[in-house]
Amino acid sequence: MRVAEGGESVGFNGSIPGAARLHLVDGVALLRPEEQVFAAMLTGFANRQLARNLARTTVEGRENTVKALAWAR
Repeated sequence: MRVAEGGESVGFNGSIPGAARLHLVDGVALLRPEEQVFAAMLTGFANRQLARNLARTTVEGRENTVKALAWAR
């Protein structure tokens, strides 16, 4: 952690855009937890790849591969 000129700490404060804690509310049950968690994981997977400037077609192809593997079980 770094310390700014005024003495206050600068760095990670636990607030990350897209973090699960920002999307989930305490005491609320998921209707279809397996499907919803899988969809959220795929969204995060796609976002990480897009952040690396990969082509959308590449990301979609990889996403389709993951879906095929998940549904084949």
